[in-house]
Amino acid sequence: KDLFAGTIGGCGGIVAGQPLDTIKVRLQSPQTAKLYRGSLHCFIKIITEEGFLALYKGIASPLAGNAPMQAIVFGMNGNANRLMDRYVPALREKPEEISGGKKPLPNLARMYLAGTWAGIGQLSVCVPVELIKCQLQVQQDSKLKLYKGPLDCAYKLWRSGGAFGLYRGFWATFWRDAPTYGLYFVVYEYTKWRLQDSTGKNGMASLLFAGGMAGIATWLFTYPFDVVKSIIQTLPPDAKGRERTMAYQFSTNYRNHGLRFFGNGLTACLMRAVPANAATFLLYELTLRLI
Repeated sequence: KDLFAGTIGGCGGIVAGQPLDTIKVRLQSPQTAKLYRGSLHCFIKIITEEGFLALYKGIASPLAGNAPMQAIVFGMNGNANRLMDRYVPALREKPEEISGGKKPLPNLARMYLAGTWAGIGQLSVCVPVELIKCQLQVQQDSKLKLYKGPLDCAYKLWRSGGAFGLYRGFWATFWRDAPTYGLYFVVYEYTKWRLQDSTGKNGMASLLFAGGMAGIATWLFTYPFDVVKSIIQTLPPDAKGRERTMAYQFSTNYRNHGLRFFGNGLTACLMRAVPANAATFLLYELTLRLI
């Protein structure tokens, strides 16, 4: 159930958030950031010069990787919660209900640990999926395209760097995802708990709101790592090895641009976070109820 519902929710979140994700990556990458004055200008310029479908560049990669990623995330999160509930007494769920039939507050420490564990597990799929997506998103001139599509991109990255070539930006992705998946599930479950009705159930509006809040909270916490990840994953194939390190990108860009640089594309990211994460959790919850 977790696998199927997570896959449906993940696909919905990707489709809902892809246009603003493309804008975010364009504003983050040094190759394209100088072309735009902000999120709105980027949106208008992409549509007028490249067409509306250009906002969905690279979407095939996350959609193809969605099933294994969601299987790992929701599967590992669910299994970790069940194991800790069984073997770690301090992290067990309280069996009793509270006044009015409402459900008790979930054990947030357990949820954070389980979510972090799931965030680490999904890196095996997430890093190459994100790399291919980012490489395709910054392609603008159709005459100068390096890649014909996601499969061609994956093949050329493999040919130029082997298996490691598909894992460029691993550590930036690790620090973006590992701790924040825990925060993601904690914020979602806590918000959902606060918004439950007198019978302990949540309506569609509360699920949408909880999902949106989870997305905003996690992106605010992790955004500088996402900026560095996008820079590393959109570097040209002939970039020097040290340019692909977090230490180099953090130090160089801080020295040249200051702290504000690490907020490039944040507006588009937060605008994306609400519909994408709201759609993900809403479809996940509704699918669980139907199967």
